[in-house]
Amino acid sequence: MGLKSSDDSRPTTWLDEIPDEEKDAIKELKARTLTEVSDKMLEDPSLFYRFLKARDFNMKNAESMLRKHISWRKEYNIDTILTDYQLPEVLAMYAPINVIGQDKDGCPVIYSGLGKADDKGILNSVKKIEIFKLNLLRTETAIDLLKKENEKNGKFNTKVVYIYDFDQLTFSMATNKTVVEMLITWVTMYQDNYPERIKAIYVINAQFYFTLLFSALKFFVASAVLKKVYFYGTEGWKEDLQEIISPEILPAFLGGKRTDPDGNPLCKSFIVHGQTVPERYYLSNLRRSIQTEPGVKTLHVTRNKSCSVEFQVDESGSYLEWEFETKSKDIGFAVYFKDERRNDAELKEIVPKLRICTLFEPETGIYKCERTGSYHLVFDNSYSWMFSKEIYYKASVLPPIKTESESD
Repeated sequence: MGLKSSDDSRPTTWLDEIPDEEKDAIKELKARTLTEVSDKMLEDPSLFYRFLKARDFNMKNAESMLRKHISWRKEYNIDTILTDYQLPEVLAMYAPINVIGQDKDGCPVIYSGLGKADDKGILNSVKKIEIFKLNLLRTETAIDLLKKENEKNGKFNTKVVYIYDFDQLTFSMATNKTVVEMLITWVTMYQDNYPERIKAIYVINAQFYFTLLFSALKFFVASAVLKKVYFYGTEGWKEDLQEIISPEILPAFLGGKRTDPDGNPLCKSFIVHGQTVPERYYLSNLRRSIQTEPGVKTLHVTRNKSCSVEFQVDESGSYLEWEFETKSKDIGFAVYFKDERRNDAELKEIVPKLRICTLFEPETGIYKCERTGSYHLVFDNSYSWMFSKEIYYKASVLPPIKTESESD
């Protein structure tokens, strides 16, 4: 923080600015776990304070959280990830997660252009663990940058700024079951292992499909974290980003002045933008089919007609999940809801209709049902005057997930 004490004889450290009882708690937690924390962990002067604060200085809970974190670090080799982990080429070239610099206070900024990411291409090209390690690598890179900035300028910043860009987010990605499950896992992993690391989260270009995605995620986001999230549509966010990030650091496409040496505002020399992953990276070129899997049912949708499958949801917060493929060509797909408590209620479209091709893989999706009533998966072939469609599908309603959000 770089302040001076009242007699101006020595710098005031961050420890001088917290209550004595919190200092005592830090000493106690350190004494309890000192033989287990690694030398690398001890390089972070905020370690014990952050875990204590995350548990409201409840010593038992903070110690439990820290011990789980120690085991987790060993499992993912966090101490050496910056030097030993080799990022797969496909992620280095096509995964849009980047550390772009620092804000005006010296806190690192991570930009993720998730909306344009080829989620299916990436999932077909690497194992899930590699995607988690990519996120961990970027997080640890930001923390290392934070440490160097603190040492250079005598500061004690502990937090990171995140920018999540959902421009061009597709229906397929917003409802993809694997994507949703991985995001839930990442949210939980981050909150359990990086307490008091979030300064602010800017969600930009968040339009309709984002609401479908966020409805499934928000239950797992701690209330303390939600208070740090700023949501924007297509306007207003550039001005706010300019308030916190110097225009010389902020890329031009995000509202700043920074460009590539050739003037490109997309800053491709240091930012990876989402784009289609070439199939040569795919781990297997064999097309997966669900036709012969247990529990799969068949629908025959004649030309110029549609068919629906109805599910009754009796408990709000349940999850409707589906997986389907066509034998050939594409099919229109939408989800409708009917409030059966109203006699005059009509079917209401809650997931807009979209023509979906399952040539390369089945379509998977998940939707959080905020209301009780009947939900209808509609397979629409009304646009086809010549071809009937054979649909193979499986779908079910899962009960609400009972969990307790951890505080940041």
